[in-house]
Amino acid sequence: MTWLQIGALAQVGPLVLGSVGIWVALLNQLRQLNAQMFIEFSARFQELLRLFPTEAWLANVNPSRPMPPRSQDVRDCTLYCIQLIADVYHLHEAGYITKRLWMLWEREIKHTLSGPVFQREWKIYRPSSLTTPTSFATSAP
Repeated sequence: MTWLQIGALAQVGPLVLGSVGIWVALLNQLRQLNAQMFIEFSARFQELLRLFPTEAWLANVNPSRPMPPRSQDVRDCTLYCIQLIADVYHLHEAGYITKRLWMLWEREIKHTLSGPVFQREWKIYRPSSLTTPTSFATSAP
């Protein structure tokens, strides 16, 4: 190996090492952003659970329970929940939420939206472009 070759390696080596370092830093940042997004949306969901009337949430999760009467609280919380799910879905579709993170939420989202309380409220307030609240969630890859 000549001195010229050694000099070329001495110049390229730090460039390659620096590129690998930047790539690792970007991957770490992406993981941190996904963790932060998971924590933020989990906190919003916990806030929603505190607001949601207990009997309505239990009736939605377990269809054998009696349906609660219609009320403004149930309606507001149902619409807030659908909006939260829509936010998460649109972030996923735009590529801001990874498929792996989406898969953590998707099963429970579908289960929640297909519950009797959500179905009842959806029939009253749905946009004309969607037939069911799971229309957007089921179209995800």
